[in-house]
Amino acid sequence: MAPEILEKKQASTKSDVYSFGVLLIQLMNGSPFILNGNEVHIRKFIQWAQEVHMKKNGFQEIFNVVIDNSISGFDRNEAKSFLQVSLQCIQVIFSTKSFMCVI
Repeated sequence: MAPEILEKKQASTKSDVYSFGVLLIQLMNGSPFILNGNEVHIRKFIQWAQEVHMKKNGFQEIFNVVIDNSISGFDRNEAKSFLQVSLQCIQVIFSTKSFMCVI
């Protein structure tokens, strides 16, 4: 659930963008999320991704967790583009979130 819904009990089209980003990340991963060797709930993973994304090389760190390197037959550049869109959707700051027509 989008943070603004939890905090303000108010939904908007930007809340839908957040949910879309979560869905994209789940589709990319296709399995439980593992952080530090432990399975975590999607909400905890999203919080981790939001924090890590702000760091230098954060995108690559998230990519390495989301994408199973043992899987072959997909274009890594397309996967990176897919992840960039999903990270844009799950931004914490409401005013910086894009509308779906921009995504």
